[in-house]
Amino acid sequence: MTNPHDKIDDWLSREVTPLYPPSGSLDRIRHQARRRKARQAVLTAAACAVAVAAAVTVPQVISATSQHTTNRPIAAGPKSPVIRPTAVPSATTGSGSPLGDAIQFRQHTSLSTTTSGTVPPRHFRPTSVTVVGTGTGGLVGAVIGQAGPPCATADCTSLAGTSTYGNRWYGVSAPIAPGAQGSSGVSQLRFSNLRDGWAFGPQLWATTGGGWPWYQVPTNGLRVTDLEAAGQSALGIFARCTGSGRDFAGDCTSFSLYSGTAGGKLWTPVVVPAAFRSMSIGQASSAGLVISGRMTGYLLTPSGAVLSGPVSGGRWVSPGVAPCRPGPAQASGQPASAQLAAGPTQLLLSCDGQPSTAQVELYTSARGASWHLVGVVPVSGSARSLASAAAGQVVLATTAGISYSSDDGKTWHAASIGGGTPAGGFSYVGMTTGQLGVAVPANARLGEIFVTSNGGQTWRPSPIAS
Repeated sequence: MTNPHDKIDDWLSREVTPLYPPSGSLDRIRHQARRRKARQAVLTAAACAVAVAAAVTVPQVISATSQHTTNRPIAAGPKSPVIRPTAVPSATTGSGSPLGDAIQFRQHTSLSTTTSGTVPPRHFRPTSVTVVGTGTGGLVGAVIGQAGPPCATADCTSLAGTSTYGNRWYGVSAPIAPGAQGSSGVSQLRFSNLRDGWAFGPQLWATTGGGWPWYQVPTNGLRVTDLEAAGQSALGIFARCTGSGRDFAGDCTSFSLYSGTAGGKLWTPVVVPAAFRSMSIGQASSAGLVISGRMTGYLLTPSGAVLSGPVSGGRWVSPGVAPCRPGPAQASGQPASAQLAAGPTQLLLSCDGQPSTAQVELYTSARGASWHLVGVVPVSGSARSLASAAAGQVVLATTAGISYSSDDGKTWHAASIGGGTPAGGFSYVGMTTGQLGVAVPANARLGEIFVTSNGGQTWRPSPIAS
C-alpha cells in the first residue's frame, strides 16, 4: 500500500516560486501609512490645544447691576498675554545695558526672596510700591512704573522687585500695557503674597505667579481707582470716569465696591446698603479704601459716609459719617483732600483745612462711627497720603515733604529727606512695620522711591535702576 505521506513530502521538497503583489501595491500601502500618521498628528495637536484652552482661563468680573439677579460673567477678553521687552535692544552688553534689559523681559521673571537674576530697565520711572511678607520673617517689595525713554514699544510698563528693602533691585515681568492713559493702562500695584498680585489704575490685571503670567480682568468699562488686599481676599473701587491722560481717576461720577480672591477669576459686587450700590454725588469726586487688621475693610464714600464690613465676604454697613469728603482724585487715584489710613488700633483721617490756614486736621475713630480731632499738622503743602503701623505713630506725605508724629498726631515733626525733598513732594507713603516704610515721589522721572528704617524720621532715596 502506497504511503500517503510520500506525496506530501515530495511536494514540500520542490522549489517554491513566490507570488509578488500587483504593480503599485507597495506604493499605495506607504501612502496610506503616511496619511494615518498625519491624521494622528492633527488629533494630537487638537487635543493639546483643548488642554491649553482649558488651563488658560481669563479672569472675569460680575456686573454690579446684577447684584439681585442672575450673576452672569462679562464676556472674557483675550487669553493670557506674553511678556514683551521694555527696553530697546542694541549691540551693547553688560549689566543694565539695553541688550541686557531686552533679555530680561524675554525671560519670565517673578518676585523672589533673593533675586530674579535680571536687572530692571534703565530710566525706570516708578509710580507705585507694595511690600509683602515672605512667610519666614522676611520682606519682599515691588514697584511698578514705566521703562525708558527710550522704549521699544508703546507698552512700556515694567516691574522691579527687592528682597533687601530697597538696597538692591531686580527685574520682574510686567503686564503688556501702557502707563495710565485715560481708560487704558496701569499705574498702581498691590501684592497679597509672593505669588498673587494686581496691577490696576485704570485697567485691572492679575498674576498668580509672582509676575508671570499676567491676565487682564474685564471691568465692563469701569476704571479701578483703588485696590487693597489682605490674606486671600481683595477689595477694589470700580468707578465710571472720563479723565484723560495720566488723570485716569479724574471726573469720576459713580463708584462701586467689588471683591475678589487671590488666584480667583471673578470680581463680584460687595453687598452694601442700597443707597451705596452705585455711589454718586453728581459731581467729580473720589473714594478711599483701607483694610484694618486683615479682617475689616473701610470705604470712605464720595459723600463722606463710611462703609465697613468683612474683607472675606459678607454684608457691609454704614456706621457713620467722616468729618470731610474725599473731593477730586489725585493722579494716583487717591483722594486729594481726605486721606484714610488704618492704624494698629484705630482709623486715621486727614482733612485739608482752609487754604488760608496751610494746615491739615487729623481725626481718629475706633470703627468709623464717630471721629475725634486730635491734632493739626502745620504743612506748607497739600496732604497726599497717610500711614501708620505702630501705636502712636502717624506719617503724612505732602506736596512739600513728609511729617511724622509719635503721639497719635498731637505733635508733629518734619522728617529729614536725604538729598532734600524732591520737587512736588510725595504721592504715597506706607509703613510696613513700626520702623520700615516706603514713599513714592510725585515726580516719577527721578527713578527712585524713598525708604525709612527709623519709623519715618529720616528717609533715603533708593534708585530702581543703576
